[in-house]
Amino acid sequence: MKNTIGRLLFWLNYILVVLYMAHQVSRGQTIIESSVAILISSLMLIDSTYISACNIRDNKVITLFCGLLALDSWYILLSFSESAAEGFIFIALSPLIWYVSIRFVLMFLFQGSGYKFQKAVHVVLLAACTGSLAGICISDRVYACFYGIQFLLSCLCFLFIVIYHWKRAAFVLKNEWKSLSFSAAVITFLFLLYYFATLDVHGHISNFGIYLPGLLFLMSIHGIVLKENSGSPLSTIFSKKQLALMIILFLLIPGLAVMLTGGSYEEWCIAVNILFSFTYICNIVLGYNLRKGESRLIKESQYGEALRQLKQEELLKAEFANFLHDDVLQDLLSVKNMMTKVHRPDVQDMIIETLDGLNNHIRSQMQDYHPVILKNLTAKENYQNLIEAVSQSFPGRNMQISFDCPENLFLVEPYNVFIYRMLKELLTNAFRHSDGSQVWVMLTLENGTIELSVSDDGNAGANALITADKAKHKGIASVKEQVNNMDGLMTISDNTPHGIRVQISIPMKGDVSYQYFIS
Repeated sequence: MKNTIGRLLFWLNYILVVLYMAHQVSRGQTIIESSVAILISSLMLIDSTYISACNIRDNKVITLFCGLLALDSWYILLSFSESAAEGFIFIALSPLIWYVSIRFVLMFLFQGSGYKFQKAVHVVLLAACTGSLAGICISDRVYACFYGIQFLLSCLCFLFIVIYHWKRAAFVLKNEWKSLSFSAAVITFLFLLYYFATLDVHGHISNFGIYLPGLLFLMSIHGIVLKENSGSPLSTIFSKKQLALMIILFLLIPGLAVMLTGGSYEEWCIAVNILFSFTYICNIVLGYNLRKGESRLIKESQYGEALRQLKQEELLKAEFANFLHDDVLQDLLSVKNMMTKVHRPDVQDMIIETLDGLNNHIRSQMQDYHPVILKNLTAKENYQNLIEAVSQSFPGRNMQISFDCPENLFLVEPYNVFIYRMLKELLTNAFRHSDGSQVWVMLTLENGTIELSVSDDGNAGANALITADKAKHKGIASVKEQVNNMDGLMTISDNTPHGIRVQISIPMKGDVSYQYFIS
């Protein structure tokens, strides 16, 4: 319900922008600059509603991007305002857009996860934005000074984070250079086409210092995030050809109607926006029905998916039932039988010990089903918490764990979850089967390849684990199968001077990581 309300707010903003456009046109502002502003604002609004409809997982980063597009559309429209109230809003939007832009780029770069100096940078950006907004109420001179400070601090903070986490920035550029290059080429071509077509018009490129970065930003993010157009609820009903036909009709019918009635180009833009706003509200309603299962379409389509999912669901239910029977129910029955002798101190200690073990078993199984990777922590901090949790689940083992991992390590989704599961399984295996007292864990990312190494100083050799019964080492067999499915390599060798070393190498492919990140 909360997500539906957010989309309704975007739709309400769309309606308000359309009404403001109509108000501007009614005042007779038909100069070339205002016409371009209406066109670019319309493109931003249409794209923001489309991205919002495709945001199936209700990702906060993408929601922030839609909000940024909404702010940009207002900023462009208000750039030609003449009243004092509109001018005040226009001035106030500048620091807000700059703050939201930097925040979005950093969140998008790190996929919403934590990174070092995140809190400090956020405080600086927020304080600088607040100072600029406060300066508006004092004087234009003070505002200009504070806004300049905000601009400088924001650039320095952004450059500092990018330089400090340069491997992460290089990873994005390496995997997304095609989208960025294509966006730059399209924007350059359209700008040159417009420039030469309007050479005789005075002031035809006014404010393009605002338009070009905004359009480049919009197209780049759009191309990176939405590589496939399967997220919109309407795409579950119509085919691609039908959707293309609908878009053509949305553009053609208002154009014919405006032309026959002697209307202007600006009125055609308003009519197109009205049609797309109607489409967006249809998407909102349809998306709500699909989530709630209140649509006949989703109920009928479930039969087609049931055959594919039935086996997986039954296997999951059987695994969960075995866990409840073997690891939970038996302990609960033991505690129940001991309750008759609860007055004895030794029995009380046994009950507490049994309940502690039961608590650890349930927490461990919860981590297996759904690993808890906190977004406000860095990758190293999350894996460090995992290591401590595994160590605490074996209170009887006095095993020291050495964890070597770069502070600025960042693994894109879903690789961060895969490594989390693999590390948990390898550590658990070391605690259960190794008779050593030390475990070394190394996790790095070099040249686009994730390297995970877990070794111990036990007396067993590599052959003991390689030739072990797979029924007793299901976890290791599962890890090896998953590594192979991800085009990775897993090797088991002898550690020096003694013990076992498990080395995993997985290529981290970033070209589809943002698509996974969104939906």
